[in-house]
Amino acid sequence: MATLRTLSDGTLFPIPARLLVGRSPSAALRLDDSRVSGEHAVLQWRRGQWEIRDLGSRNGTFVAGKRLEPGEVVSISGGSKLAFGHEENLWELVDAGPPSALAMPLDGGEAVVASDGILALPSASNPEVAVYADARGRWVVEADGDVRPAKDGEVVQAGGASWRVSLPAQIEGTQTVDLGPTLDTVKLRFAVSRDEEHVQITVVHRGKEIPLEAREHAYTLLTLARLRLDDAEEPGAEQGWVDRDRLLKMLGVDANALNVAIYRVRGQLGAGGVDGAAGVVEVRRGQRRLGVEPEMIEVVSL
Repeated sequence: MATLRTLSDGTLFPIPARLLVGRSPSAALRLDDSRVSGEHAVLQWRRGQWEIRDLGSRNGTFVAGKRLEPGEVVSISGGSKLAFGHEENLWELVDAGPPSALAMPLDGGEAVVASDGILALPSASNPEVAVYADARGRWVVEADGDVRPAKDGEVVQAGGASWRVSLPAQIEGTQTVDLGPTLDTVKLRFAVSRDEEHVQITVVHRGKEIPLEAREHAYTLLTLARLRLDDAEEPGAEQGWVDRDRLLKMLGVDANALNVAIYRVRGQLGAGGVDGAAGVVEVRRGQRRLGVEPEMIEVVSL
């Protein structure tokens, strides 16, 4: 994702879809320098590129050494050199890729950036809260056993800290180009050893097989798959749901271990190229289930 780097000490700062720069407490990139205005400049992702706009700052915003006029907007790309208030303290845009979901701790510290489309807070090793785009391209927050719509700029609580979440816009509409495997079009094949110590997941899409590296969290997904298959005769909306506490007992793990397993399997499918991978595990009112239809699940012996 897009990142700014200070040329003085190499500090990296990931860029949300809209980044306010200045001395004000409301600025995401807060610069403690008297030559920088409270709300000095803004970087924003628009029309597939990054732009910077001076907000009428007292001492100016500089791009490649040229001072922008108040309110002037210019496009920037990888390698662009920026300065705020004076030309000496330079920042470089080292990655001009599109923005990702990220969260900043309100009490200071480093941002947490989404990985494989999933933002885990406070960390990937303790994902109390997950933020991701659902199958309809809408950002959602999964926390406390439930899912709700997410809002750009909202503050969420995780790991005993407050986090401000920044979300890129989602593009919705009819898909006209085949972008490859999606969660709705793939089959999941589970190959299980007799002692159930080894589980190999293979993603099958249009005859092409994509084997996933064997990981411990595969057994969690297998358990949810079996529950979905057991309910195959039930109405689709009611298939496979299991209370979290029951699932914890079935797996012999605690709540954090379950959250980590779900986060990792979502990420593994996403890294394998499956669009909408976060929906592989669905959540409602303290329950979980596999988000794949029974006819798209296969369990075989390894």
